[in-house]
Amino acid sequence: MSVSTITPRQLFELKESGNPVELIDVRTPVEFREVHVTFARNLPLDQLDARALAVSGDGDAEPLYVICRSGSRGRQACEKLSAAGRTQVVNVEGGTQAWDEAGLPVI
Repeated sequence: MSVSTITPRQLFELKESGNPVELIDVRTPVEFREVHVTFARNLPLDQLDARALAVSGDGDAEPLYVICRSGSRGRQACEKLSAAGRTQVVNVEGGTQAWDEAGLPVI
């Protein structure tokens, strides 16, 4: 199964252009508190209810973006969500590290 990806800069530009962007950060709450993307919400991978997320909100009307520290947990989360029926899931390449290194806004 291939996972769609987006660069941090592309996601930032998408958000800045006024598009609705739902971003979940699948790192632990401790990692999330240390540094996170300004508009991300924390949903740790070990607590991820893929089935609930697959049918939540607009379902598949908008992509669901996933971020972790460097990309691997994000990819796992995308695979879980896809398996649960969510067709539009996108992993942020390089994760929060790449976002921060690109100089994009973090908390």
